[in-house]
Order: sequence, then structure tokens, then C-alpha cells
Amino acid sequence: MKAIRIIMFSIMVLLIGSGAYALSSYGETGRIKAASVSQPISYVEATNMNVSFKMSGRISEIYVKEGDHVKKGQLLARLESKELQDKAAQAQATLNKANAGVEQAQAALEAANAGVKQAQAGVSAAEAKKTQGQNAVNVTAQTAERKVAQAQAAVKAAQAQLDALKNGARKEEREQEKIKASAAKEAFRIAEDNYNRMKTLFQQGAVPQAKVDEAKLNYEKAKAEYEAAQKQLEMVQNGPRPEEIKAAEAQLEQAKAAAALAEASKGEVKLRESDVQAAEAGISQASSSVSSAQANVTKAQATVNEANASVEQARAALAEAKTYLSYTELRAPSDGIITSQSAQIGELVGAGFPVFTIETTQDRWAKFYFPETELSTLKVGDIVNMKLISTGKMVKGKVTVIEPAADFAIQKPSQKMGDTDIRSFGVKVTLINLPDTVATGMTLQWQGKGAK
Repeated sequence: MKAIRIIMFSIMVLLIGSGAYALSSYGETGRIKAASVSQPISYVEATNMNVSFKMSGRISEIYVKEGDHVKKGQLLARLESKELQDKAAQAQATLNKANAGVEQAQAALEAANAGVKQAQAGVSAAEAKKTQGQNAVNVTAQTAERKVAQAQAAVKAAQAQLDALKNGARKEEREQEKIKASAAKEAFRIAEDNYNRMKTLFQQGAVPQAKVDEAKLNYEKAKAEYEAAQKQLEMVQNGPRPEEIKAAEAQLEQAKAAAALAEASKGEVKLRESDVQAAEAGISQASSSVSSAQANVTKAQATVNEANASVEQARAALAEAKTYLSYTELRAPSDGIITSQSAQIGELVGAGFPVFTIETTQDRWAKFYFPETELSTLKVGDIVNMKLISTGKMVKGKVTVIEPAADFAIQKPSQKMGDTDIRSFGVKVTLINLPDTVATGMTLQWQGKGAK
């Protein structure tokens, strides 16, 4: 029994010693590893996207397969869309009909505006006709009044002439005619004597021929006046002849007829006034036509507005139908590679169901871990170099994220005094112009900052 205890104690001592040695060795190894991390290793990583339809439906077409490279916007699959296509066609037909309605309403509006202009032109024409008629009334009235006055004056003059002929000359008139005849006779005698004297003087050479001619002219004038005065005196003394009375009577009748005709011309004034009244009625009618035409314009404008509203409604319906129709198409959200396919043609899938998974090739990165003792040399935005282990080629990248919190410790404290943990921080590097031939998951080795 005692021997067994000794053996067990010996084993325990060996185990404790081995553990102490192991701890001591672990501390030394951790320090060596921590000190030697200068070219950490990482792997090419990429974003995986689940691609799904926005609506439920049955898959009718699939255009890609696993492993295919796709471009952003490329059509991947399609749902059955007969019903949606019919709705889109119906919406397009409704829009076409609405557009035709707008054109028709616009034509009606233009016709209504033309009607307003035509009615306004009718008002202007009627007003011009009224003005013309009023001017004609004024002119005709003035002319008629003047004609009547002239005709009445002519009647009075003819009547006076006839009365004078029938009544004969008064005593005063006969005496006056005698005086005129005597004066004319004396003037004739003087002119005759002067004419004879001038002829004698001319023959003697005392006066020029012009004086003789002047005296002759005065002589002939005085002779004519004397003969006229003598005849007038004889007519006054003898009284009018029957034919003179008849002529005066005829002249009176003619004057009366002219007066009657002038009086009748006043009827033309009334006729002109009726034209003015007709023009006023035309103005009223044309103004009513303007009001009616303007009402038609208002109605036509309302129809145009309604037609435009119908067009907008039809456009919205068509846009909605096209939007839902676009939901039947599944397109690549990014350049990448199809890594998985979860549905087949003919299957019914729900909205949001991941039909494909795409690994993007546009945005790939690597995540390196650095001890906190080396982190101070890096900052976001640094351009760094890495080496592809598979080919040995250099790859460039840009530091985009330095994690603010540590992930794990790469060195544990040993039994030596003063040792502490050394923790690591993740550094994300976005790879620049990485060839598509570089597969996701390939190994990269850190080479440091700057070009190499």
C-alpha cells in the first residue's frame, strides 16, 4: 500500500513539472509568434447576394446556370406574365384612346375659339353697319330738309312772279322804269358824243387808236343798256303778254312738283332709320352669339381638362402595369458568378424566395489581422501590396476599415513579470482591379504599404 502511494506521488510530481514546462514554453512561443507577424496571410472574399423576384409566380424561363458569369442588369429568369401583359396592353389602349380624346377636345376648343372670333367679327360688322346707317340718316335728313327748303323757296318765287305778271307793275315801278330809261338814254347820248369826238381827234392825230376803241366800247355798252331799259319800260307800261303768264304758271307748277318730290324724300330718312334699327338688332344678335361662343369655349376647355386628366390617369395605369410586368423579370443586381440555383422552370416561387445566389466580382476584399503593436503604421486610405500565393503575382488594395475593437489575443502573459496580452485587430482591404481569373478563397500574403 505504501509502495502504491509512492508511485502515485511520483506521477503527480511528473505531471506538475510537465505542466510548468509547458506553460513556460507556451509563453516563449507566443512571444516569438507575436514578434514574427509581419506578413500575415488572408483570403480573397466576396459578397454573396440572394436574387429573388419581387412578386410570386411560376417560373417560365431561366437563362443562366450555376457557374455562369453575369453582368449587372442581365436577365436571369422570367415568371409567367400573360395576365400582366394583357393588363399592360389594355392600359396602352386606354392611353391611346385618352390621347385621341385630348386631340378631339383640343380641336373642339380651337373651333370654339374660332367661333368666338367669328362672333366678335359679326359684332364689329354690325356696329360698322349701324354707324354707316346713322351717317346715312344724318346726311339724308340734311339733304331732304335742304331740298324741301329750296323747293318751297322756288314755289314762293314762282308764285310771286306769276302774281306780279297778273297784277301788272305798280305806279312806283313804272316811274322807276321811266327814270332808268331816261338815265340810260342820257348815258347813251354822252357815250355817242364821246365816241364821235374821239374819232375826230384820232383823224387829227390827237389821240391814239386805243382811245377810239375804248370810246366805241363804252358807246356800245350804253346803247345796249338803253335799249334794254326802253324795252323794260315798254313792258311795264304795256303789261305782260299771255305767253309770259302761261310760262310763269308752268314754272309755278314745276316748282310745286319739285317741292312735293323734296317732301317725299323725307321718307328715305325713315328708311335709313329702319336700316339703323336693323343694325342695332344685328349687334344684339351678334353679342348673343359671342356669349354663346364663349360658353362653348368654357365647355370645350373643361372637356380638354377632363381629357388631359384621363390621359394622366391612363399613363399612371400603364406605368403601374409596366412596373408589375417588370417584376416578372429577374435581373442580376451586380456583376458576378452564379454560385447556386434554388428553383427550376415550372416551379411556383414566392416573393423574396432566393432563386439564385450571386458572388459579386466588382467588390472583393481580404481581411488581415495585425497585432496592436503594429497597428499604428496603418490608416484608412493606405494603398497596400499583397501577393497571390497561387501565382506569385502582386495585387494592390486599399485599406477601407480598421476595426475599432480587438478580436483575439495572439500572445498570453507568461509567468515572467511584466508580460501582458497582445491582441489582434482586423484590417479590411478592398482589392483594386482584381482579375476575374482570381477565384474567391485564394490566399494572399501581406507585402506592406506602397508600390512594390
